[in-house]
Amino acid sequence: MTTQPEFVFATEKFCRHLNELDARERRETAPLQLTVLATMREFASRARFIRLGGIRHHAYEYGPVDGPAVMLLHGWDCSSYWFYRLAPALGRHGFRVIAFDFRGHGFSDADPQDDYALPTLAQDTLRLADLLGIQRFHLVSFSLGSAVALLVGTLAPKRVGRQVVMNFGLFDYGAVQARLLPFILRTIFDTLRRIPSKTLVYRYVSATLCQREVEWRDVEMAFTSLVYCHSQAAFLAVTDLVRPERVAQVQHAAGRAHPTLVITGEFDPVVPFADSARLARTIPETRLHILQRTGHLVLFERPDEIERLTAGWLAGG
Repeated sequence: MTTQPEFVFATEKFCRHLNELDARERRETAPLQLTVLATMREFASRARFIRLGGIRHHAYEYGPVDGPAVMLLHGWDCSSYWFYRLAPALGRHGFRVIAFDFRGHGFSDADPQDDYALPTLAQDTLRLADLLGIQRFHLVSFSLGSAVALLVGTLAPKRVGRQVVMNFGLFDYGAVQARLLPFILRTIFDTLRRIPSKTLVYRYVSATLCQREVEWRDVEMAFTSLVYCHSQAAFLAVTDLVRPERVAQVQHAAGRAHPTLVITGEFDPVVPFADSARLARTIPETRLHILQRTGHLVLFERPDEIERLTAGWLAGG
């Protein structure tokens, strides 16, 4: 294990993002947009690129390097930018926070071999911890990233401390679901990727995924994640999630999971409450917290509550 990881050149996707930021800063002067651009510049300044499994991955850190380590695992068709509120907040609580983009997602390169199986993403998580010299860490995850987190716990049980799982649950394998869901999701989100108007995307997401108003910065950070995510990476990741052997593997991992806080939105349209409750019943030591009048995007809909719950649980509360 080394504490001096070899950082590499930025990916082409990230360079395009910087060029777009330059162009927008020259043409956009509204205070609202300047706030968004300042947030993006802050995160871009922390970007590091490191090879995991031969693929360049985007990562960033917050907090003291000697603090308890926390690794953030994002959801499907998302990126680490979804933690743009939570990562610095946990850093202020004294945690060493590491967030990264799964292969093919965000600013990480796509895999030439198209390997986006959840165990591979779990191995990438452990590789990153190894290269950063982190032996033990907590895990905070959202949606599909929570399946990856549970698998990390089975691959390296002695290295994982506490976990926070957001908007994820256990479900039984269904042949029709496994066959149709990946194609339906790809069609919807590939269409959203091609829409130039963020306002239209915001209205669609607000109507289908949220119960509470979100800020324009949330829209921008989520839209950036969506645009730069490799469509095939998202498609194959969700395809793997609903395979019968993976469903069984994740269920088995939940039965051996470390102390876990399960957070769910009361009206989550993506993950039914019954699935989140089943996850909470399966994990040996757990607490289930329901966010009232909240949908699937808890990181954006209830950021202050997520910070309070997550920091308290990781601190042992």
